[in-house]
Amino acid sequence: MSPAFRFETRLPLRHTDTFGGTPFVHGGVLIALTEIALDRYDRAARIPSHRDVLRMQSHTEVRYRAPLRWDDEAVVRMRCAEVRPGRLRFECEVAAASDGRTVAEMQHRYAYVNAQSGRAETPADWPQIVAAIRAFEGEVEVSDA
Repeated sequence: MSPAFRFETRLPLRHTDTFGGTPFVHGGVLIALTEIALDRYDRAARIPSHRDVLRMQSHTEVRYRAPLRWDDEAVVRMRCAEVRPGRLRFECEVAAASDGRTVAEMQHRYAYVNAQSGRAETPADWPQIVAAIRAFEGEVEVSDA
């Protein structure tokens, strides 16, 4: 995973589920934190929002590195690593705010889907989405396929 993340946000954990009654955050919550961070990324990068064609998570790969205490804060770092027509791939890292250790590394793949038909569809404003990501990220792998 690239150490050069463009976006970072801190998220409190005191209201999350714990894992089996332990003082640690459940792994599923870590994935949800990256979705919250992605919403903040969208606002920071000025990614256009949609109602008819939605960005949907199609695949997530997670590598858990260490437990995260519920009384800590999570630092979520993410960057858009790949852009293909109607598809995006984000690399994410969740770290403990208390000591900076990496808790989890993730890759999320997204596809834009027509809200009515449920089929994959590239939004009409795709060039604006790509331009917003490039302006925010700088160097991003872009593919036509």
